[in-house]
Amino acid sequence: MKRSSTSSSAFTWGMTLVVVAALAFALAGCSLNRTAASDGDQASDNRQYMASLNQQMSDLQTEMDAFQKAVAAGDVVSMRAQQQAVDGTITAVKAADAPERLQSVKDNYVDALDTLDGALDGYVSLYSDVQRGAVSSDGYDQRLSAVQDAYNSGIEKVKAADAAVSEIASE
Repeated sequence: MKRSSTSSSAFTWGMTLVVVAALAFALAGCSLNRTAASDGDQASDNRQYMASLNQQMSDLQTEMDAFQKAVAAGDVVSMRAQQQAVDGTITAVKAADAPERLQSVKDNYVDALDTLDGALDGYVSLYSDVQRGAVSSDGYDQRLSAVQDAYNSGIEKVKAADAAVSEIASE
């Protein structure tokens, strides 16, 4: 069964938003450098956390790009490998200690990333079942719709996390 063009465009749109999130982190990090410079250790902690989070989001973008290539190739093994890489990055984001001022930023992104990861898991599961011939046309459409809904929810959460970063950066 073929993947619908809607899922491809939604996936591409989602990749664009992840890049936007990474840029928002970079901008917030710069802003935090200027506004908190006189606060010594706290400013340093904020900068260090934002730099680390920005790198993790950059890594995630690379992993999501590779996942998208695996999807385009219909390569479930590569999809699984890239999903495991995404899981590793999400684990690293969760394990990082956020300064108190940035804890809500971390919480928002962790929630968004968990939601996106669930969508990726659903996508890999669907493709695996398609390859085994274990999905009817109706079943495929329903499951793909559920995966797209989960993915879109994750993207909306990323947007909300981006907005929180922008708000903090403008303070």
